[in-house]
Amino acid sequence: MAIGLENATQLSTELVRVMRLFQSLRHHTPKLHPGVEPASYPILFNLVGEPRRVSLLADCIHSDVSTVSRQVTSLVSHGLVDKVADAQDGRAFMVSLSAEGAELVERVKAARGEWFRQMLHDWEPEDAEAFKGYLERFAVSFDTSKDLYAPLLLQDAAATPTGDVLAGTISKEN
Repeated sequence: MAIGLENATQLSTELVRVMRLFQSLRHHTPKLHPGVEPASYPILFNLVGEPRRVSLLADCIHSDVSTVSRQVTSLVSHGLVDKVADAQDGRAFMVSLSAEGAELVERVKAARGEWFRQMLHDWEPEDAEAFKGYLERFAVSFDTSKDLYAPLLLQDAAATPTGDVLAGTISKEN
């Protein structure tokens, strides 16, 4: 049985609230490395385990190739990633984490894991495991249906307010 509109609306409101809380961290989190802007972390995390072409990185982080290329250039200049020729196509190159980049990713993962451990200190392990499963399931649903959102917004354009539909304050009403 599918969930109803009211329940879906409440879920989306809470998710937007959490997204805003995460976004607010950018203003309160110290910069760990002078060469890494917050928008570059997804690149570093997507290079864990395997080198990738810039075009694949762009797909993985849902960004355009020119933006990712610029970010990769900055990360290379700061020694966090390396460019190597693509063995299958000499005209292209692969991007991989440098030792310093891998260390930075591990530091961020460890700090984030410890933060979540402290934040969820009063959760039962089973609850955390169930929540993780729900998040994984939600991520798959989100990824496979994200193209449905824009047409729904445009369905009744005259009645839809202009501007950022995710904008607002960090409150339960978002």
